[in-house]
Amino acid sequence: MAGAFRKNLSSILNPIPRQFVSRRYSIAIACSLLAVILRWLLDPALGHVAFYVTIHIVVAYCAITCGYAPAIVTALIGFVGIFYWFVDPRHSFVSFRPSEIHGLVGFFLLTIVLIALGEAVRSKQLRLNHTVDVLTHEAAEKLHAQQALRAAHDELEERVEARTRELSQTLTRLEAEIAFREHTEEQLRHLSLRLMTLQDEERRHIACELHDTCGQTLAAMKMSIALIRQLDNTRPELQALVDDLNALADEALQEVRTTSYLLHPPLLDEAGISSAARWFLEGFARRSGIDVQVDIPEKMERPDRNCELVLFRVLQESLTNVHRHSGASTASVQMQRNNDYVQLEISDNGKGIPRERLNDLSEARNSTGVGIAGMRERVRELGGDLEILSAGAGTSVHVTLPASHLAHPATTDSATEAQLSSLS
Repeated sequence: MAGAFRKNLSSILNPIPRQFVSRRYSIAIACSLLAVILRWLLDPALGHVAFYVTIHIVVAYCAITCGYAPAIVTALIGFVGIFYWFVDPRHSFVSFRPSEIHGLVGFFLLTIVLIALGEAVRSKQLRLNHTVDVLTHEAAEKLHAQQALRAAHDELEERVEARTRELSQTLTRLEAEIAFREHTEEQLRHLSLRLMTLQDEERRHIACELHDTCGQTLAAMKMSIALIRQLDNTRPELQALVDDLNALADEALQEVRTTSYLLHPPLLDEAGISSAARWFLEGFARRSGIDVQVDIPEKMERPDRNCELVLFRVLQESLTNVHRHSGASTASVQMQRNNDYVQLEISDNGKGIPRERLNDLSEARNSTGVGIAGMRERVRELGGDLEILSAGAGTSVHVTLPASHLAHPATTDSATEAQLSSLS
């Protein structure tokens, strides 16, 4: 209730802006009339004293609310009314007591002071109201900006949440696709390894078939040719044909044995990787014309059978690439056994591998070809490492495989030497 009273009092004393001229002067006139009526009501109590007290009240009010000009109008109208009706002799403007001169002077002096003070208060109040209006406008703008910012923030949060849900769904799909592709790649890798294993078994089978069928057939043919030579040796032209036929049979038998041993050399199972690698390198140097320097121990502790097979296939594939692509004149092959690992290094002095191609080989991309990919898969399946290096001129292949199972030392017995000499 007290707050409502203060609010009403503040609104009554609130200055009226200067642009409302008619309103300010109407209030000034009404206040002057109110002062006269109020003095008339108080006349029984005041009598012949304090004639101008009500005028001073309304003048102070008009000076604060309406300004100094309306306050002057209020003072003049109120003075005329009070002077005419209440100052002795009443109802006259021309005659008054000399003692009232002091009252008149006091009235005008006090009125001037009240108008000056009221104008000062009015100016301060107007400035304060202007400041309040500015602050209120700024507060309203700030509130509007906060509301707009809150709405934008809410909208942004909704968009972020929606985008987060989309990204989460996309990430889930990508993870599922990655898992599927990894599973597919793993299956393809196992399938590739299975195919290479079947290929090795098929090579072994074909090598045995060539050795047991074609080889035996050619051997029987040579025996028949020898019998033909013994049956009729009187005709030189027939003997020449028999000799040519015998030479062709020897060449065919040699090709069958070489093909059979290249598909799967029996030395690899019987004598180990050391003897099989030296035999293969001798034949490769003779067929390709490339000078091969061999550094393989004759007696080396044999690794596991799968390790020997992988080392031999890597040796075959690497030297095939040297012969086909490098244009090298010399190559070197080193093999050694350190603790539980077998290391193989094949290098050449050829033209090397371009950097882009070498990066593809290092990253094992699909474009690297079946041979390199097959070697890498074989080595990785056994827990080994294959590295291909090329510094502009020449290329080297480094292979390291764990020798998980040990076998008997590889010794070159008389049967092995006989096989090597027959293949030579």
